[in-house]
Amino acid sequence: MEKNGEKLVYRPNGSGFACAAMNCHYLRYPLPYFLDAVQRYGFTNIELFGAMPHFFLDDVDEAETDAVAQACKARGLRVVCLTPAQGAYPMNISIASEKPRRRTLALLKRAIAAARRLGAPQMLVSPGFGYETQPKDRAWGICRQSLQELAQCAQENGVTLLLEPLTTPSSNVVNTSAQSARMLREVGSPAVKSMLDIGVMNFMGETVDEYFDNLGSDLLHVHFTDGPGAHVALGDGSFPMEAYASQIIRRGFAGTCSFEINDKRYLANPDAAMEKNIAWLKRNGYSA
Repeated sequence: MEKNGEKLVYRPNGSGFACAAMNCHYLRYPLPYFLDAVQRYGFTNIELFGAMPHFFLDDVDEAETDAVAQACKARGLRVVCLTPAQGAYPMNISIASEKPRRRTLALLKRAIAAARRLGAPQMLVSPGFGYETQPKDRAWGICRQSLQELAQCAQENGVTLLLEPLTTPSSNVVNTSAQSARMLREVGSPAVKSMLDIGVMNFMGETVDEYFDNLGSDLLHVHFTDGPGAHVALGDGSFPMEAYASQIIRRGFAGTCSFEINDKRYLANPDAAMEKNIAWLKRNGYSA
């Protein structure tokens, strides 16, 4: 592993991308345990999953946010992205019921402010879903309206929002890179960009090149995890991860590849999953 400024970069054949560790599979351990593990394994970037018990939006206040920021700083860690949990409990920016939508926007605005206090330049936003009883363009318009409102808050806080396309079982609004690109054009804000999740890309039958062709410089972040199904450690799935890595590098990606691991098999021993990722990276010709 090679340090390049503040970023940990894995380099095959002299080129590479910055990597970040994520805390999804450490949720049965205290947050300081995750931060210590990240430091021990040599990472300097983290993507913070905003979920109970580590950073649940309903619980955290400015003092706790500042304490997390200080804990990261003390270990030489940088929060590159805050990812509030938006699928496992009632948050939905595209719902036609106004009360839960307003609640969602209020929580995400709190999250944007928290991202600023954490020093995180980016925050992930999920598109949510619309009622199946309504026309598809109704949910699309609500999603656009919500993103425009969040974009204003994000600009005020110096944070960039990352819209994540989701699989069709998870969302009926934004599922592909082309749809994400269209949404970004319609929102019309420099504070809203997009990302690539390898699992979603594979499920929807897209390719790395299609993501870059459709999103170009608006593609700022990658969830780099094996599959299919749940997001698993590198080598524990059947995706052609080495090919994906090469394609991402070939397109000159300048963002961060984050290791989002969320399969429950790792909850009792999350370090093992981290070690599998490190071993995969070394095994596939990355500098160590």
